[in-house]
Amino acid sequence: MLSMIILVLLLVLGGCTSAVKVTRLDADAEIDLSGNWNDTDIQIVAESLVGSSMKTNWIDQFRLRNGHNPVVIVGTILNRSSEHIDTAIIAKRFEMALINTGKVDMVADIAMRDELHDERESQQYFASEETAAALGKEIGADFILQGAVRTVVDQVSGKAVRTYYVSAELIDIETSRKIWVGEEMVRKFIQQSKYTW
Repeated sequence: MLSMIILVLLLVLGGCTSAVKVTRLDADAEIDLSGNWNDTDIQIVAESLVGSSMKTNWIDQFRLRNGHNPVVIVGTILNRSSEHIDTAIIAKRFEMALINTGKVDMVADIAMRDELHDERESQQYFASEETAAALGKEIGADFILQGAVRTVVDQVSGKAVRTYYVSAELIDIETSRKIWVGEEMVRKFIQQSKYTW
C-alpha cells in the first residue's frame, strides 16, 4: 500500500511542470537586471568612443596626405575587468560604428583574415584560373583599433557602485604612433533589497 502511494506521488510530482513565459523585447529597450555589463553598456560605449574619435582631425589629415579614406582594422579588446565580458561583441560594435560613419574603410580582423587566406590559397589549387582570387591583392590597414575594459567596484552591505572604464586607441601601424585615445565610463549604482520574495 505504501509503495503504491509513493508511486502515485511520484507520478503526480513528475507530471508537474513549470510554465515558461518569453517576452520579446525591443532592441533599444534598456534593461539592467543584475548591474553587470550588458548590451546597453556596449552600445553606449561604442557610439560614444567612435563619436569621440570622429571629432578629432586625424581622418582629414590622413586624407590630405594620402588622397583616400584611412583603412582601419579592429584588433584586440582586452577584458581586464572583474567579470566575464565577451569583448568580441565590443570589437564588432566598434567595427560597425566606424563603418557606418562612411569616413573610414575597414578590413577583416585577424581571425577572419586567416579564414580568407585559407580560402584564397585553396582557390589557387581547386578553382579555375579565371575565377580564382588573386594572391597579394589585400588592402593593408593604416591603423589598428585596440582597447580594454576595466572595472572598479565600491561596495558595502547591500549597495555597490560598479564603474566600467572602456578605453580605445587608434595606432598607426607603420609608425606605432597613437593618433587618438579615448575612454568612456559607465557607472551603476546597485542596491539589493534586504528581503527577496
